[in-house]
Amino acid sequence: MKVFITASAGVGKSAVINELARRGYTAFDADDRDLNLTRLEIKETGEPVEWPAGFVDWKRYAWNASEERLQELLVTDETVFLAGILGNQESLYHYFDKLIALAIDPAEHKRRLTSRPQREFGDGDLNNQRRLEKYSEHLAKFIASGFIAVDNSGPVVQTVDQIQHLIDN
Repeated sequence: MKVFITASAGVGKSAVINELARRGYTAFDADDRDLNLTRLEIKETGEPVEWPAGFVDWKRYAWNASEERLQELLVTDETVFLAGILGNQESLYHYFDKLIALAIDPAEHKRRLTSRPQREFGDGDLNNQRRLEKYSEHLAKFIASGFIAVDNSGPVVQTVDQIQHLIDN
């Protein structure tokens, strides 16, 4: 079984993928630079670029996954989980047996975004403001694309228990 987990930034994808790995699953975080799966690109040309300082204008840039590298990661009989939010993820859905979208209350989303350590790329007040503004729209789009919504408002172990139940049934 191949499972893709997505959500807006700050909803808890990394925490979920880390818990799945702790439980013994093959689990990848698309943001893991050592994975060589994703890169920042100019949206119109696909040209790779370095992260800009400060605000990232997602109308200009895309955080895209390499289809070839994804195929390499998924070539196994094991259950594999991949978590991420990708510019080109819609073109990759067919590689997965289950699509899961993590969901949280907007107030909890704001709390998480403002309390987590800022990463060296793509974080900052303006980017976080845009994430909060687009959260409901993104979740609705995922569900319309066939994702199963899983509540991630509580402890991560409860979320992963829900995900395990989904893949077992």
